[in-house]
Amino acid sequence: RTQGPRRSEPGLAAADRCSMSKSGAKTAKTDAVKASRKRPDPEGLRLIEEGEKAFEAKDFVAATERFVAAKAACDASTVQATAKPKKEKPPPAEKEAVADKEPKPADGGVEQKLVLKPPVENIQAKPLRPDMDAAHNYALNAAEDHAAYLKRTGGGIRTRFPPEPNGYLHIGHAKAMNFNFGQARLAREAGGSGATVMRFDDTNPAAEKQEYIDSILDSVAWLGHTPVAVTYSSDYFPQLYDLALQLIRSDGAYVCHQTAEEIKASRMALRNYHGKVKLEAKAAGKPPPPLPPAASSPFRGRSVEENLLLFERMRTGRFGEGEAVLRMKGDLLSDNSSLWDPAAYRVLFHSHPRTGDEWCVYPTYDYTHCIVDSLEDISHSLCTLEFGQRQAVDGPYYWLLHALRLYKPVTWEYSRLNITHTLMSKRKLKFLVEGGFVCGWDDPRLPTIEGLRRRGFSAAMLNRFCDEVGVTKAAMTARWQVVEHVARTALDASAPRRFAVLRPLKVELRGLAAGGKPFESPNHPRNAEMGARRLVLPETIYIDRDDFREARASVALPRTPRCAQRPAAVSWRQRTRVGVGRADATAPSQVDA
Repeated sequence: RTQGPRRSEPGLAAADRCSMSKSGAKTAKTDAVKASRKRPDPEGLRLIEEGEKAFEAKDFVAATERFVAAKAACDASTVQATAKPKKEKPPPAEKEAVADKEPKPADGGVEQKLVLKPPVENIQAKPLRPDMDAAHNYALNAAEDHAAYLKRTGGGIRTRFPPEPNGYLHIGHAKAMNFNFGQARLAREAGGSGATVMRFDDTNPAAEKQEYIDSILDSVAWLGHTPVAVTYSSDYFPQLYDLALQLIRSDGAYVCHQTAEEIKASRMALRNYHGKVKLEAKAAGKPPPPLPPAASSPFRGRSVEENLLLFERMRTGRFGEGEAVLRMKGDLLSDNSSLWDPAAYRVLFHSHPRTGDEWCVYPTYDYTHCIVDSLEDISHSLCTLEFGQRQAVDGPYYWLLHALRLYKPVTWEYSRLNITHTLMSKRKLKFLVEGGFVCGWDDPRLPTIEGLRRRGFSAAMLNRFCDEVGVTKAAMTARWQVVEHVARTALDASAPRRFAVLRPLKVELRGLAAGGKPFESPNHPRNAEMGARRLVLPETIYIDRDDFREARASVALPRTPRCAQRPAAVSWRQRTRVGVGRADATAPSQVDA
């Protein structure tokens, strides 16, 4: 059955009616509204209202006709839309106005906005998670311990920079230094006390050398940082050992003889328990079942006396490497896998750079890190995000301090520095150096501080770059172009200008006075205080081949004033012709001067 033609409004082609639909009506309305904003024709506005009514009635054909006609009426209209008055911006708040007047760091150039809380507010060293119960809140300081700490330290900010001396520092360590030393500086600028301890985490004698220690100290000083003290984790070996005995006596540690493969299998059983068995029981409304026997070490139930005896045998070298390890007796029911009995001491028969052969048992990072932080009265322990699980409220960092009844510093994690097309792993950089792929740790191709220094970067440039990228908890990757931009900006303001001809083309000038033409060239185009140097324009000069083009060999090319080239800072009164022979430095070109 055919339908007669519908009467249409002007501006709608007959061929367009066959494809009218809801989406077509929406598109037509959008076009009409845009046209009405530029030229609000009264007839066009009326047609838009009629089209909207037809659209609500689901008569999409009629709606499309009205919208198309409205657009045509507005496009043909001479009515102009009136400009909307601009809203005035509110005056800045008093706090913002004061912040704008505050001085900014001289070297950094970018004001650090992140300021850590003062120690007086740090009785709860780590914020609780929403699902955390009080029984597992190991980060809460006792009121008397917190008061004693404030009395002992005066309540100032005290951070630490603790690299392991197993390689040279790279630009990522520069960011860590900038953050730790920067927080102490901000505290001093605010009228309080602030200090940073330079600590070497030298608990792995197999990978540490005095060469690395010397290089790290040199890099810290070159970047302009002055620590309040230089310490070593090995300085605390006797205290760490005594605290291990205290932990054993309180049944908080045991000697384990499992191999690395057996420990890995136990942890896999624990992961299966927490990730599957425990969740299935919770979904069924049942209490969690007991741990399977394979989830824990068979030596976990040893008596305190037996563990003390075995640990003494470890210290006297009665066990070989890998035959015994002292493990913390953590919480196997915890959802935090870092608390599943981490290692505290292991046997290593390696001479230490500082203690020599005095010890054959060495503490692990998990055991040493938190204890030395507390012994050195560190107020804020700043680490990268990969340590977040260990330093959680229910992690081994606070669990161990809680078990030993030591003061608990604040821990704060931030994202590590990543740069495009740049290797930022000390382990991989060490592979390149020891494999002979690069020419040492100071190879200019490496992002080490020694390499960047040899490449021409200054300490102020690296500090400025660290301020540019800032500190955040979100993972980020900076572009290498940012590093180059910071260097370019610094050099542009301070470097005297010199020019070089990379592809020389010899040119002989005619018409010069005897002895050449003297002139002055400024050392900096925008800084007259840097002075100028006096030069002489001789009869023979060299220009870059890129500054000259020949159409055909042995043909004289007329040069206009725009095309003719001249050395920088030289003024030529007359330019006539240039004759070109062979394009090499031994076949001179000639130009009238």
